[in-house]
Amino acid sequence: MLRRVRKCVVILLVASFASAQASCGWFSDRGGKSTGTARPAPHFEPGFNVFSPEEDIELGRRSALEIERQVPLLKDEATVEYVRRLGARLAARAPGHKFPYQFNVIATRDMNAFALPGGFIFINAGAIMAVRNEGELAGVVAHEITHVALRHGTNQASKAYVAQRGIGILERVFGGNDSDLGEFMGALGGAGANVLFLRFGRTAERQADLEGARIMAEAGYDPRDMASFFETLAKQDQRRGPEFLSDHPDPGNRVASIKEVLPSLPVRGDVVHDSREFTQIKARLGGQRAVGALASAAQPERKGPGDPNDNKPGTRPPTPSQTFRDFVSDDGSFTLQYPDNWDALVSDRSNMIFAPAGAYGQAGQSLMVTHGMFTGAVAPQASDLRAATEAFVRGQLGVNADFRVVRESQRINLAGREAYATGVAGPSAVSGVVEIDIIYTTVTSDGRLFYLITMAPEDEFKTYESAFNQIIASVRLGG
Repeated sequence: MLRRVRKCVVILLVASFASAQASCGWFSDRGGKSTGTARPAPHFEPGFNVFSPEEDIELGRRSALEIERQVPLLKDEATVEYVRRLGARLAARAPGHKFPYQFNVIATRDMNAFALPGGFIFINAGAIMAVRNEGELAGVVAHEITHVALRHGTNQASKAYVAQRGIGILERVFGGNDSDLGEFMGALGGAGANVLFLRFGRTAERQADLEGARIMAEAGYDPRDMASFFETLAKQDQRRGPEFLSDHPDPGNRVASIKEVLPSLPVRGDVVHDSREFTQIKARLGGQRAVGALASAAQPERKGPGDPNDNKPGTRPPTPSQTFRDFVSDDGSFTLQYPDNWDALVSDRSNMIFAPAGAYGQAGQSLMVTHGMFTGAVAPQASDLRAATEAFVRGQLGVNADFRVVRESQRINLAGREAYATGVAGPSAVSGVVEIDIIYTTVTSDGRLFYLITMAPEDEFKTYESAFNQIIASVRLGG
């Protein structure tokens, strides 16, 4: 979980919802024009990252050298220059840091493409041969550019680093004095392309699809060509699906998602679907001279996880103590007990975070938390408790598309008052493992919405459940 603390006031944004992976949401269209009542064009921000953009470039450069030692690059100058011009046209519309995008073509008939941090993008010759027009190829390239622009590779590496070292390392990292990060970078530079940078999770893929569609539209292409490319792949009836789908997992009906945002994208009337140059390049790759050069190419060896959401943390904070201590909010609106080996992270003492050492760390202006609880009181968005609860839960889920309600709001008794408990779950912004959060809500005597959110990784939830139950039973509300 992530909390932003500003002048000692906790703003309620549950961290696992405010990912790093992703911070996925609908924002401004960055210059695109919406039509009618359509949503704004999709725009996403890079997620949690312990690396700087300059370090992205260095990591990508080292990994690209490793890739080039593993695969044969296409020597056909006309084809490579064509891909580079196409890539530059699209990269000019990429959001975020202005990375020095570089494009190369791998001499293999396998249909695939991949992106390394810092702008190093590789397109297989087989992908060029498989697409039906320049628009579809632009969709593939725009997808990979988005992985770079949103820094998905080093976001994934950052979570692996924190999972390996423990979340307490964040304060040292963001203070600029963690020497181990340099060693971690060195290890990634040698084998990072094989370990962490070649496959992404479903959230990253969804972002690459939708932000890539926007890039296409602004560059003069029709995003429907991206959708048609994925539609063609999905229809292929093969025992083993295309390598592209293996490395780019479907985030959930990607074709429908792309089509849904079309009304919000700045698609011009004179969009480019095809070009004479694309036809010539495709003919060059399909000619007799090219066949032999492409037949023996090999892909970089995949050693990393198929989905970063499946990663497991290497270190865990201590289990909750069986001895509890008392806490009283500054305004007297609530009291509770919490394990005495947890720290009370003070904001205004009416909105609090409680977590064990090793389960939280400062990341810039944000506090990352993986185990513990958040509690406080906020103004309700509705006069009815159930409606206010539903609005509160929607607000949390709206920040991260990966989290879902897994247990609908159930009426319970909390401190002698009517209350609700709602279960949500999704991959942690820090470690990537599935996290379970229970959101408890009721009304205080002065009409505010009291909330208490417990959180723990799914595979540790049973360990924390007894402590969570004791905390809930200890809550007392003023008035």
